[in-house]
Amino acid sequence: MGGTKIAAGVVTPEGRILKETRYPTPASPGRLVESIARAILEVKDGFEVGGVCLAVAGLILARENKVIFSPNLHAVEGIPLKDELEPKIGLPLTLENDANAATWGEFRFGAGSEVDHLVFVALGTGIGGGVISHRMLVCGAQGSAGELGHVTIQATGPRCACGNRGCLEALASGTAIRRRARELASDHPNSALGRLAADRKVLGEDVTRLAREGDKVAIAVLAEAGRCLGIGLAGFVNIFNPEVIAVGGGAMAAGELILETAREEVHLRVRPPSRDLVEIKEATLGPRSGLLGAAALARDPSSGEYVLES
Repeated sequence: MGGTKIAAGVVTPEGRILKETRYPTPASPGRLVESIARAILEVKDGFEVGGVCLAVAGLILARENKVIFSPNLHAVEGIPLKDELEPKIGLPLTLENDANAATWGEFRFGAGSEVDHLVFVALGTGIGGGVISHRMLVCGAQGSAGELGHVTIQATGPRCACGNRGCLEALASGTAIRRRARELASDHPNSALGRLAADRKVLGEDVTRLAREGDKVAIAVLAEAGRCLGIGLAGFVNIFNPEVIAVGGGAMAAGELILETAREEVHLRVRPPSRDLVEIKEATLGPRSGLLGAAALARDPSSGEYVLES
């Protein structure tokens, strides 16, 4: 469930999506709960479904099954979702952060399916992520761990949507790329990026396209985002010692234009043996990661921690 849509699906244990539906996200709490229930009931009709995991963008108190803060979906805040929804859907419900669900999806079915230790980072409008350690999702004391996008990497950097300055999200997200593209376009009006910005608002996909066409200013925008990303990833490697860091999200359409400089920063900032172990690569599931991960999490909820059965 996000700020614009509710997506529901029935998923097999092997990660095959059997049926999907989507609804627009209502703005009022009452209609929101009704829409979630309607989406679940629609997809489960005709299938033997064992449980539901609701993945939401926001800070979650897992034991209370509440979202305490969702910057793009304030209507969901404070609703006792388990109590409200279980009577309507007739199934046990688990609540999880959407990035944690996507992390579990990549671990179970994607880029991390062959390792025991994974960090997943999603570059979108913001930056989300999650951590798998010893084949377990790291949830923290209250279920709100994994806010990787809000690690400070530049103390006096640009203001983040969370209110802090210099978060990884403020420097390497799709929003940050667009902001930096506008700034450099103004400084370089004769570049391809500058000429485009004079005609219309520059989008993230414009930056990627122009960089692939060889525009040096667009290349510099993505390289700068990659360096900032690499600083953040280096910290995650030092803390978690993962085997794989999988980077996904819409901004990863830029691929190696971002990842190349990110890897360079990790190599500079991380010491062996962690540096020599970790592989930094693109995530593989795309927008399906959250749905697949949520379904897999619904199969084994246990007090905010999830163990993959061998």
